[in-house]
Amino acid sequence: MKKVDLKKKKKITLQEDKNKQKAPKKQASNSKLFDWILWSCVFALSIGLIFLIYQLHMLDIRFMLAAGTILLLLDVLFFVLLKKRKKKSWRSTLYKVVMVVLVALYGFGDYTLINTYRAFNDITRGTQSTIHVSLLVKTDSPIHSIEELANKKIGYSNNMDSRSSSVAMAQINTEVAPIEYVDLNDYQQLYDRLMNGEIDALIIPSNRIMMLKERYKSIQSDTRQLQEFSDTRKIDLSKVPEIDISKEPFVVYLSGIDEGEDPDLDARSDVNILVMVDPKNNQMTTVSIPRDSYMPNPAMANGSDKLTHLGNDGVLNSMEGIEEAFGIEIDYYAKMNFQSLIHIVDALGGVKVDVKIDFSEQDENRSFKKQDKIYLKKGVQTLNGKEALAYSRHRKTEGYGNTGRENAQQQIIHAIMDKLTSPEGIAHINGVMNVAAKYVSTNIPLSSLQAFISKQLSDIKPWSVDSLTLKGGVDATLTTVSMPSLPVSCYLLSNGDLSKVYNAYQRMFYTPNLKKFGFNLSKDPHSLIAYKDPQARSEYMITSEDAGRLDPYNVYYGIDRVDSSNASVSQNRAESEQIEVIAPSQVEQPVYTPSLPQEEESGNQEPSQGEDAPSQEETPGQPEPDTPQEPAPEVPEESVPEQTPTEQPTTPEQGEVQ
Repeated sequence: MKKVDLKKKKKITLQEDKNKQKAPKKQASNSKLFDWILWSCVFALSIGLIFLIYQLHMLDIRFMLAAGTILLLLDVLFFVLLKKRKKKSWRSTLYKVVMVVLVALYGFGDYTLINTYRAFNDITRGTQSTIHVSLLVKTDSPIHSIEELANKKIGYSNNMDSRSSSVAMAQINTEVAPIEYVDLNDYQQLYDRLMNGEIDALIIPSNRIMMLKERYKSIQSDTRQLQEFSDTRKIDLSKVPEIDISKEPFVVYLSGIDEGEDPDLDARSDVNILVMVDPKNNQMTTVSIPRDSYMPNPAMANGSDKLTHLGNDGVLNSMEGIEEAFGIEIDYYAKMNFQSLIHIVDALGGVKVDVKIDFSEQDENRSFKKQDKIYLKKGVQTLNGKEALAYSRHRKTEGYGNTGRENAQQQIIHAIMDKLTSPEGIAHINGVMNVAAKYVSTNIPLSSLQAFISKQLSDIKPWSVDSLTLKGGVDATLTTVSMPSLPVSCYLLSNGDLSKVYNAYQRMFYTPNLKKFGFNLSKDPHSLIAYKDPQARSEYMITSEDAGRLDPYNVYYGIDRVDSSNASVSQNRAESEQIEVIAPSQVEQPVYTPSLPQEEESGNQEPSQGEDAPSQEETPGQPEPDTPQEPAPEVPEESVPEQTPTEQPTTPEQGEVQ
């Protein structure tokens, strides 16, 4: 019989008992270590939140102090609870759950604030603009490198793009010589010469290629890019106004370009919206300006051009042209491309819009292939990014036109704003910020943007939003300064349109004197208005009231200054290509001239709020008020000072301005 070592057995038993006693202590120690790690994470993330809130400068100092105090008090509270917590109690479990939730919330908050700060820095980077310049040859050209251009002819237009052409030629000259450069007045004639073999290559900015596509549909298949150059220019920020936008009225020009993905590109502006913001009265007015509006192009001696073409010479050029046309001052711009609309809407999970018509439209790549086209039915629906872009672009349906498209663009903007301020939209804020950082650019200083947001967060009040569309003018086929040998579709704004925008602008600066505000229904339905600053009409602005004096084939620098040097070329092209020329016809547009209120005996008269104040969103086809207007007295011809446009180099193809 085997003997049992009682001492050894007893020793083993005692060791097992000790191990059993140590196990709970070890588990408790591990649990407490996990709790300390959780608290440390919460503390670090809360300190990060406090720092980021301060760094963003979007909260009033009182709210920042309150938020920081609350976060620190929570840290202290959870520290005390951690020290006094009991082992294996439901409170211990609840503590862990709460701390895990706080880690997730604080982490999301830190990430969102970091993302927001980075996005605002990127968005307000508007310090440069870029133009891509192409060196084109015919598709079947035997030339396949710059070196093969020796002793060849290269066309360019110093009149249209002197700087961009110079940048390209400087780089070409470093690689090959000799070269004969041919300078012509416009790209239509240069492109024709390229196709006819009269020149071997063509220097042309990519935004001008997009213009030529309006008439030369096969330009992409008929040409080949030999090389691309970039012309980057610094934007002069010294002209950015120093105003406190949290208190003072300001105007932002929204420009939507139709090329590439980089918002710094200079390209045609197909979306042109003025946003007039009055932070004192929480009033915002949006004005959609038709892309085909006929107005001065400052980059080309204020010759008349389509508004969309002004963007080819930069967003500041578009701003100056609009200021010249309406007699207002625009403080800032916000520039984006069409790709941004797609990504912003998709980042929000779509937007709900009441589509006004059944239609089909090209896709984001301008493809009209059946499998690529976008088809939408009339009615309320949630649109994705591509559908929202198609709706904001469409204008070809008969009776819908530019007015319908401008209303659609405002619908999309309002739908995005509604979604952004909804709980669902807030959940997608990081995705929207990532898109905005990539596709949006503005010259609004970051400090001004922070001050505006801070004011709104500290004094939350509802905003009143009005929408204006300009529909008092007429369509016409005209030759423009940027396309002087090809008549294109234009839109002549009316004097009433100019007054409507000016009045909306002026009403931000003047508080109405209700004692002097009244109506005279027996005479006309308008209120009696007097503005301190009367609207100044530009000598370069041509309106629908001037339509009867316009020739479709001339280029105008104001109604009394005409360049007819390319008129015969423009007319011959219209006839040979069977372009439908809509002759400009004068339309009598009633324009109300405000009457001065009668002064009271007791004191000085104060200006009152503007006439023709924007109503809630206007609908296409709404008639303008039928107000009689007395004809202006004729001005003797001798009293009009002789005006001549800015002197430009004259080439064999370019005539003198008459």
